[in-house]
Amino acid sequence: MLKKIILSGVAVAISMAWIVSAEAGGIAYVDVKSSVENTKAYQNGIKHLEALKAQKLKELRALKAKIDQAEKDILGQSMAMSPERLSQKQSELKELRKSAARKQQDAQEELVGEKNRLDQKVVGDFYKVVRAYGKKKGYDLILPKSNMIYASPALDVTAEITKILDQKK
Repeated sequence: MLKKIILSGVAVAISMAWIVSAEAGGIAYVDVKSSVENTKAYQNGIKHLEALKAQKLKELRALKAKIDQAEKDILGQSMAMSPERLSQKQSELKELRKSAARKQQDAQEELVGEKNRLDQKVVGDFYKVVRAYGKKKGYDLILPKSNMIYASPALDVTAEITKILDQKK
C-alpha cells in the first residue's frame, strides 16, 4: 500500500513538472473527437453515409413490401392452389426472405466499412496535421484532451487543428 502511495506521489510530481514546463516551452492539448467531427471532410463523409443509408433502407423496404405481398398472395390463394404450387410459392417466399436477410447484412457491412474508411482517413490526416503543427509551433508535447483531468483552456489547440484540417485538401 505504501509503495502505491509513493508511486502515485512520483506520478503526480512528474505530471506537475510537465505542467510547469508547458508554460515554458510547449505542452498543448487537443480535443480529438471535436476536432475531427467538426471538419468539412468528416461532415461531408457523414452526409455521404446518410445518403447511402437512405438508399439501402429504400431498397430493403421495397424488398420487405415484396415479401409482404407474396405472403398475402399465398394466404389469399392457398385454398385454390394445388399442393405442389403452394409448396413452390412457399419455397419462393423462403428464398425471398433469405435474400432480404443477406441484403440487409450486406448493407450493414457496407455502411460499417464506409464509416471505418472515413474514420481512418480523417483520423490519419488529423495525426499528420497535429505532428506538423507541433513541430512548426515548437511544442514538446500535444496530448488528447480525453486523457486529462484538468488543463488550462489556454493550452487548447483544438480550433487551430480543426482550421488546418479544413484547409487541407
